[in-house]
Amino acid sequence: MYLLLFAMGLVGGFLAGLVGIGGGVMYVLVLPYLLTSLGFPPEEIVQLTIANSIFGTLFAALSGNIALWKKGEFYPKEVLTIGFFGTVTSLALLYFFVNTPAYQKSEFNTVVIAIMVIIIWRTLRQASIIRVDGDEKKSGVLGFSLIGSAAGAVAALSGLGGGTIIVPVLNTGFKMTMQKAKSISLGVIFITSLCLTLLNVFTKTSFGVLNHNTGYIVWPLALTLSAGVVIASPFGVSVARKLSGKTISYIFVAFVMVVIIDKLIQLF
Repeated sequence: MYLLLFAMGLVGGFLAGLVGIGGGVMYVLVLPYLLTSLGFPPEEIVQLTIANSIFGTLFAALSGNIALWKKGEFYPKEVLTIGFFGTVTSLALLYFFVNTPAYQKSEFNTVVIAIMVIIIWRTLRQASIIRVDGDEKKSGVLGFSLIGSAAGAVAALSGLGGGTIIVPVLNTGFKMTMQKAKSISLGVIFITSLCLTLLNVFTKTSFGVLNHNTGYIVWPLALTLSAGVVIASPFGVSVARKLSGKTISYIFVAFVMVVIIDKLIQLF
């Protein structure tokens, strides 16, 4: 079980560095099955999946950001602005809705499927467009606030980290290069994931302490996942510099399709 989780951490970390999505695409695929096998109550599997996916995403983003910082490809103004609004939105949704009995498996799977279908459509539609430096549109606080709020909502509701919104919108809507959009995405994901993880650690659960958890964070799972993430994320960043935005988009779509199929099977 832990070997599988470590492997998913490697894949998720590589995707985080390659695409800037935080790796949650892979985490939400395997975590529900592993958490169920460990005996956690079915009515809180969704909350546990989101919390531990976000924890893995935190380390994926941290590792990717370190690699980008060293290469001088970090954009603090955009990251802090989008990250602020993303954090506020995601914390509010997590506290008042996601970590409550109202948010269960069917709602979770529906949200994940809907988000992924939209992202695939946008990605494929724009895959043939090549962005170059100097082509991007300028944006103020309002534009970044909308992006951040949407990304924060996605992170809280799905555990996907928010990069599935940030990267396509910045790349296609604001005409940023894929590399810059990915860098901003990883910075924002780190901020929102850190805040969400802290909330999940201190959240009181119905099952108390079970299998070495603190709140919704199950440490054996979360740390095993994160180990793979830390190893693979810098490799993903390096590979991304050698591939075209079109190729990266197609790789992303292939992984997203796997998750959609899995969630459809669970839903129906």
